[in-house]
Amino acid sequence: MKIKIGIFIINILLVCLAVNAQPCSTLGQNPSTAFPVCGITDFSQATVPTCLNNTIPVPGCNGTGGIYGDKNPFWYRFTCFQAGTLGFLITPNDLGDDYDWQLFDITGVSNLDAVYTDASLFVVGNWSGSYGLTGSSASANSVIQCASDPAGSVPKFSKEPVLKLGHVYLLLVSHYSDSQSGYKLSFGGGTASITDPKLPDLQSAQSSCDASEIIVALNKKMKCTSLVSDGSDFMISSGASAIISATGNGCTASFDLDTLKLKLNKPLLPGNYTLTIKNGADGNTLLDNCD
Repeated sequence: MKIKIGIFIINILLVCLAVNAQPCSTLGQNPSTAFPVCGITDFSQATVPTCLNNTIPVPGCNGTGGIYGDKNPFWYRFTCFQAGTLGFLITPNDLGDDYDWQLFDITGVSNLDAVYTDASLFVVGNWSGSYGLTGSSASANSVIQCASDPAGSVPKFSKEPVLKLGHVYLLLVSHYSDSQSGYKLSFGGGTASITDPKLPDLQSAQSSCDASEIIVALNKKMKCTSLVSDGSDFMISSGASAIISATGNGCTASFDLDTLKLKLNKPLLPGNYTLTIKNGADGNTLLDNCD
């Protein structure tokens, strides 16, 4: 009889999660559109749209408290460039809010929605019901804190995860409180590096078959927001054709790009040309995720 009651309670919780939240559509609120982050810059989210995608397996947390959803989420993606521990801090704009988080190792994972079903991707997390600052800390004792009553004062910090060189990680930040007040995410205190040491540069450029566009490849991911749509970040060594627009491949569904197209006012004539990158109308050239 107890087992049946337990299943009934779990089913009710699942139904409540489904009917009380809308699917997430804002860029960055799904695993596949996660923000690319850098270890030397802070990320501030002014507001958090209310939504829910799915439930998440949390190893070590069972019973009714083990039903976890990415409620009001934002997702962050990064690569480990130096193995070691990772320290980070989530600072709510309202310290009376409850923020939760979980880190996944998605190395080699093609469908990022696997985080909703594959418990083996779990690295570390904290779903404590306590309010205020949360994150990872070298002084914490556990890799997981389960959901709890705020009155229980369950620790908001979990152990710093040990990152592996070359592995790719996905960090979920979930806003359990029902307000839309945001937070700041900052990294520091660990020995790992998630900052790409490669300096940004152009890799190649070639014209389209009809010579009306130039396709540019970059040597690493750059911020879509740093590309000016009028093409003023670039200059071509010919007065015969001029660049009139720039479009980053994939920028409608992500935050960064590694290829782009420059549209010309008329096709290039046969010959050799030099494409130069420069400061655009926004006052800067293309920026990587560390600016």
